[in-house]
This record gives sequence, C-alpha cells and structure tokens, in this order.
Amino acid sequence: MSPNLKKTLATLAVSTVAAVLGTPALAQSSVTLYGEIDAGFAYANNVGGNSQYKMTSGLIDGSYWGLKGAEDLGGGNKAIFVLERGFSIGTGESFNDHPYYVGLDNASYGTVTLGHQYDSIHDYFAPFTLTGGNGGTAFAHPFDNDNANNSYLARNSIKYASPSFGGFSFGGMYAFSNGAGQFANNRAYSVGANYQNGGFNAGAAYLHINGRGNTGNGAYESVSLPGASKLGGVFNANVQTQNTYGAGASYALGNFTLGGAWSRSTYTGVVNADTSTAAPSVGFSNYEVNGIYQLTPVMSLAGMYTYTKGNDTHWNQGALQIDYQLSKRTDTYLETLYQRAASGTSAIINSFNPSQSSSQFVVAAGIRHRF
Repeated sequence: MSPNLKKTLATLAVSTVAAVLGTPALAQSSVTLYGEIDAGFAYANNVGGNSQYKMTSGLIDGSYWGLKGAEDLGGGNKAIFVLERGFSIGTGESFNDHPYYVGLDNASYGTVTLGHQYDSIHDYFAPFTLTGGNGGTAFAHPFDNDNANNSYLARNSIKYASPSFGGFSFGGMYAFSNGAGQFANNRAYSVGANYQNGGFNAGAAYLHINGRGNTGNGAYESVSLPGASKLGGVFNANVQTQNTYGAGASYALGNFTLGGAWSRSTYTGVVNADTSTAAPSVGFSNYEVNGIYQLTPVMSLAGMYTYTKGNDTHWNQGALQIDYQLSKRTDTYLETLYQRAASGTSAIINSFNPSQSSSQFVVAAGIRHRF
C-alpha cells in the first residue's frame, strides 16, 4: 500500500470517528443569540412644568441583547443558562435591568436557577397587567410600586419553577443578603402560582423584602417613592419591610382578551437613602382592568384603566395602544396615556419625570425589532 493511500485512509478514519462522536454533542447542545431593539419618539405635555419632546428607548420593552443555552445531560435533565443586558438605543448606556442565571431543568420535576433574576410577581402576577404584557413600560402603575413592570430584579437569588400539572404551576424565589452576621438584612423571598384552562388564566404572587437598600450587595437596591410634598417629590428610599401582594385573571374569547389585576404594596420603616432621615410609611392599592383585541392578523388594539390609592391621595390612569406587525420580527406602535392625580399630588407616568400639576398626557410612537 502506498504511503499516500495510507495517509488518505488514516485521515478518513479520523474524520469518521470525529463525526460519529461529535454529532450527538452538537445535537444535544445549543446556544442562541437573541434580543430586541425598541426606539421611538414621545411628547409629554407636562414634565417639570414644561412640554417635552424626546427620543425613547424601550418604551414598550427595554432594548436588550441576550445569550441562552441548554445542554442535554441525559435522563431528562438539562443544564441551562441565560445572559441578558439592557441598553439605551439613544445613548448606548448599559443597564443592569435584565436577568442572568444558570441552572438545571427537568421536564418532570421543574427548573432550579441561580443568579440575578425576576421574582414571582413578574412570573405569576405581571402577565395580567398591560405593563407586564402588550402595553409595556409606560403602562406601569405609579412608581411601578408593585414591580409589575419588573423595574428591579433580585440579586443573589435561587429560584424554582414547577412544570404544569393539569394547568396548575407554581414557583418561588429566595434572594440572599450575602452579609456576614446580617442574614435577614436586605434579603427577600417570593412565591406564586398560576392556573390555566382553555381561555381562562389566573395567577397570584407575594413578595417580601427585609432591609431593602440597607446594603450594597444584598437582594435589592433602594426604591423610588413619593416625597412628603407629593407635588414633584420623589426620593430614593431604604425600606425595612416591604410586602407586595398581587392577583389577576384573564379570559380569551375569540380575538378579544379581557383581563383584571389587583395589587397591594406596603413600605414601612422608610429612610431617605441620601439623607438618612426617617420618612412616612407608604402604601399603594392598584386596581386595573384591561383588554386586548386582535383587529386583524397583523394589527392589535390594547387598552387599560387603572386606579391607584395611596396613603391620602390617588391616581387615575387610562391608556390605549395600537400595534402593527410589519413582519414576524418587526412591528410599529402608537400609544397615548393620560394620568390624573388627586389635587396637590403630581401625576407621574412611568419613564417620564413628574408633572408639576395633577395631570400628565403622553403620546408616543416607535418601532421594535426582535432578533
């Protein structure tokens, strides 16, 4: 046998073995690059007493990119990971407002993940609000007080999500304080459940936080709350006890889905994070009714009304949005929002600065691309 023929046969044998051994690994593992870019323009009639025209980034969904992957470990088990990062399409600024985690998934027993993650409010309550669905960022309840718009994620968290048992699923999260000798200082936990049967869908969730913002490496950062003046007064606060409850339901009938949501958030032991002075406790009750109508296969209309009751004040908010699909991955939208607060209280539509009066009106248009 000639040396050249021996070399050819050896090369073929090595290639064949590599292909046979390598094919299962390639078939059982995957990594996907994905994301979303959302940009537009908005007009607000009253921001600090003046009209505002601005370019927006992520008025429905925050612009972000991400990597996710899965590896088949055998026996119905998979290793999974997600790495996402938010950014401003207008300025290029990076935001730490998306999850990153690693974990294990089993179709029969559920999923366990560790990292920087959404809590149970996001998973089991927010989908029944428009801010947690079609409406997005600007449709949040005042100050996003119930986190339905996932303004904050839990650091140092371990999370479990069950599979569906006849339409019922549940989950929970625990976020560590990471402080030596301060196990309960800036820690959090949450639980939630969901039930779906045909067109009916319902969910509920609870979130509890101790010592929010007290430490720099704990579960959550400080939260923005209305100041004592209420008129334009917003401050960063550390909170010794935060409790948020939420429940919602929806029913789909043909092309129309009707939804409703209720939440209650209380903040006690409030301290101004900048001045270290005590501030009054704050409570919010949110009542929302919403609807989504698929006008055509490429056009949808969504609307909501929300009433939020504070300590001694309140906010009324109404919003409409029309969305048109240019393709499977690209859509355009037009939305308008109006908020009216009690006399002496600032209106404050999410993603805009407070009004200098009790009312605020916004009109916005944008384009979104998913990849």
